[in-house]
Amino acid sequence: MISHITILLGTEEPSYKDLTNIVLWSIAAGIPFISFYDYKGLLKQSEELFQDQIKDEKSLDDHIIWHNTHKGTYRNGYIGRKIHIKVLSALDGKAQFAELCKRYSQEKVDIEKMTVQTLDSCLKEYYEFPDPNLAIYFGKALSVYDYPPWQISITEFLNIQSHHNIHHKEFINVLSRYNKCEQRLGK
Repeated sequence: MISHITILLGTEEPSYKDLTNIVLWSIAAGIPFISFYDYKGLLKQSEELFQDQIKDEKSLDDHIIWHNTHKGTYRNGYIGRKIHIKVLSALDGKAQFAELCKRYSQEKVDIEKMTVQTLDSCLKEYYEFPDPNLAIYFGKALSVYDYPPWQISITEFLNIQSHHNIHHKEFINVLSRYNKCEQRLGK
């Protein structure tokens, strides 16, 4: 089962209507986490427009939990379908890792106490989401465009030609292709 799907926009300009459809289809499929990665940062700059588009289109029973702003709030005991959404840009990749390292050096943390597990724990705290199971990228060439590399170690990458005018059958097809993949996890 997919717990987190990430959408890599690549070189495409964001289409809020089509990205909203992807969110709504993810809710219907029971996917609890979705992230959008736009290395150019256009989606992050206009995230409020994206939020408004989803708010206008979603069912009253659907609960959207935004993790970049305080516009969406989480309430315990909510009954109904819900999805957590995060919008990422290139600033959330290597630059964030560099900032974490800089913070540790300023705090003069004992180098002996720095472990891979410590860094992993700090990064997971920052990103909040589980590692994505599935990444959908658009276009002919696969490029992660500086997506945070520690997040995608077990991610399956599948392609759809474009998110512009995407049809629900294309989305269902990519979910079906993912479900047929054999997850060996390094074995």
